[in-house]
Amino acid sequence: MKKTSYITPIISTTILFVLFVSVNGFTQNRKNKTKGSAAVTESIPENKITLRAFPYNGETLPLVTLNEFQVVASRTFKSEKEKQQYYRLLRDVRQAYPYAVLASVKLREYDAILSNIPENKRDPYLKKTEKELKTQFEHDLKNLTMNQGRILIRLINRETGMTTYKVIRDYRGTFSAFIWQSFAVLWGNNLKWKYDPTQGEDKLIEDIIQQIQDGEV
Repeated sequence: MKKTSYITPIISTTILFVLFVSVNGFTQNRKNKTKGSAAVTESIPENKITLRAFPYNGETLPLVTLNEFQVVASRTFKSEKEKQQYYRLLRDVRQAYPYAVLASVKLREYDAILSNIPENKRDPYLKKTEKELKTQFEHDLKNLTMNQGRILIRLINRETGMTTYKVIRDYRGTFSAFIWQSFAVLWGNNLKWKYDPTQGEDKLIEDIIQQIQDGEV
């Protein structure tokens, strides 16, 4: 039996942990910052677009924040092997990235729901949610390749700020986290992996994600 048949259930199960478990106090760190003069909000009639504005030389000018974009030169490759490696990475990131985004969305969603339901109803809610997520996603997650699973583990850290190991430790206990980490390491994975977009393969992955978000790939 190929070792991929062992690792994919491990990957899928750990990702499902992240998809359904609640994270109290989950906060979004992406904050828009405006430099310069303090911005003010003008009162706009109903059914009109509201824009932020700032005073400048006696005038009130609209302040519009544009989405960031990157200007990337055409990629060149030193060899055909390097080219093939890049396009395999591109394929794998495109396959894994939506699940990482989903994990982030679900964490915020469940955190908001659980903060408004009684303590004694949280476990039944999570069990019901886990069953629904397994029905919806488990088959697809088990079909991920080993490399796609490795990428997904890091991308979940990118999107949520948490490692899959931390999720299991916090919500299934230290022993469970140890067992799953042991299986993962046995097959060349690490549930403690963190995402670093400034170096190595993660830098290439970050470039690909920007292209995905810009609709270029």
